[in-house]
Amino acid sequence: MVDMMVQNVWAEISEYLHEEERDELTACVKLLVAHLEETMRNSDPDAMDDVDASDASGRWVYEFGYRMAKRQVPLERLLKLSRAIHRQLVSRQERGDDPVLLTAAIHRYTNRMLEGYHQCRSEQQARHYEWQRNQVLEALPISVVVYDTEGRCLYANKNCHEQSGTTNEMVIGKTRAELAGEYNDHEDPIGAWERVCAGERVKIRIESFSTEEGLMMNDKHLIPLADPEGSINGVVSVCFQSVSEKERLLNLQKQFSFVLNSMNSGLLILNREGTVTGFNHKAEEILGLRAEDVLGQYMGDLTEKYVEGRNELTGEYPPLIPLMERGTPIREIEYAGRIAGRRLLLRVSGNPIKNAQGMTVGYILIFDDQTELVQMREAVDRNEKFALIGQFAAGIAHEIRNPLTTVDGFLQLYADGGVKDEYFLDLTKTLLLPEIDRANTILSDFLMVSRPQAPLRSSVDTRSFVADVVRLVESEAHLRGVLLHVEAPDVLPALFLDVQQMKQVFLNLCKNAFDVTPQGGRLTLRVQDDPDGQRVQFFVVDEGPGIPAEDLCHIFEPFYTTKDHGTGLGLPISHRIVEGHGGALQVRSAEGAGTTFVISIPLQTKNDHRA
Repeated sequence: MVDMMVQNVWAEISEYLHEEERDELTACVKLLVAHLEETMRNSDPDAMDDVDASDASGRWVYEFGYRMAKRQVPLERLLKLSRAIHRQLVSRQERGDDPVLLTAAIHRYTNRMLEGYHQCRSEQQARHYEWQRNQVLEALPISVVVYDTEGRCLYANKNCHEQSGTTNEMVIGKTRAELAGEYNDHEDPIGAWERVCAGERVKIRIESFSTEEGLMMNDKHLIPLADPEGSINGVVSVCFQSVSEKERLLNLQKQFSFVLNSMNSGLLILNREGTVTGFNHKAEEILGLRAEDVLGQYMGDLTEKYVEGRNELTGEYPPLIPLMERGTPIREIEYAGRIAGRRLLLRVSGNPIKNAQGMTVGYILIFDDQTELVQMREAVDRNEKFALIGQFAAGIAHEIRNPLTTVDGFLQLYADGGVKDEYFLDLTKTLLLPEIDRANTILSDFLMVSRPQAPLRSSVDTRSFVADVVRLVESEAHLRGVLLHVEAPDVLPALFLDVQQMKQVFLNLCKNAFDVTPQGGRLTLRVQDDPDGQRVQFFVVDEGPGIPAEDLCHIFEPFYTTKDHGTGLGLPISHRIVEGHGGALQVRSAEGAGTTFVISIPLQTKNDHRA
């Protein structure tokens, strides 16, 4: 099988491989097949989770995807190869192997390969963007210097070096004070640096040194740079020689056009009347429209002419025109549909253009084509869904196997005459029916997790609901020797609940707490209004040993359990029920410190009228 898989790989993408890689490929395919065979022998769905960075076969698959992206292998070729290997493995599986489990494991490896492929492509794109940026900065006919917030020089472009007769070695890492002392007569005006570090764009006129003309007056703009959270993390200084206003505007227009056409995003600029005044090369490429067909046209006319139908993601017409007319910023709206005969998925952002007096004089739209990226994400999502289906199916098979084994053994014993007829009825009641009920319960719980029923809610007195819960669990507390302690204020707002579903949540949480709380320990049920007045919070606090950190992140996953006889469905069901009420179920725990579950339920509002 291994040799045939290696031949398949070589036949499909041989032009991208090196002959000396054949031995490495063979060894790694053996490792991968061995891991799959071990997974099938154990029939353990958790073994599929081992395909990560620490697993040798998973790491190799990731590196293989990364390497293929680096060698420009088309994604379609890799997916075609993956499907061929999948068919080969499934066709050669041993009798009794679970095909769903095998498929899920194979898709895990496919995902690892796609992750490596996507990581390499992302890095290549980042390097390309950096190269483009540097190309733009180096080609600008103005001096550009970038500083950190401490005033140390991080970058200076070619024009800056030509104007000052410096090199990178002479300026990088030096402070503004050191550079001013060596190349300028004086530093910037007092307070200019502090203002720009506070987020203000500062314009000043200052003397600087040129090897050709000596001291000369320059216009300098100090522009703050901010990270995505809005914190200032640097300053860019743009400096150009003073010229006449007409020449200055002409130069700025040329520079502006150069920068816009070097951008890797589509850009569209409107004036106050909504007429298109700017349309860069990338916009032409993305939309398939020529600038001469767009410039000077009203945006509404262009939308009516080229945008075909509603946004496929929202079912509505794009709201761009009203937002732009109101001067409202646009934050990454996604649009899927046909524009000028081409089906596109675009991510659009925009901001109003304002003059020095704060009046809106235009609008700028920036958009990116997300079509290829979404296709790659959809491929990963499909593989993840297949893997999840395999995990669920393996979990159900594992849980139902035990009661079915008991029923099968008893019936075989009865068929062989090992059970007397007079005992058959009693054994059926005490042995068969409980096991069948257990299998039915497992399937019902699984359906609740995978396809939860909508809650049938009604207005409920919260204190009465808490009293009902206490009555349900207090007898179990007495039997277990656990002290049940209830804390609730005298007045609580009414809630909008499906009483039976929410009682099931509390029964699941209290049963888990009883299982871990020692005799003489305490289980606390606490109720309180949230400080913001928007919800009621319920706390279930036990004095058990706590949940280990490695288990804590998995407790809401179906079939995940640390109990000998647990199904691993109680907490996932509870989580789904609480979410169905618009609430949240959270857990806080540490080894040796007990566990606290927090249920947050929003208050009934005037819009909550469902019964």
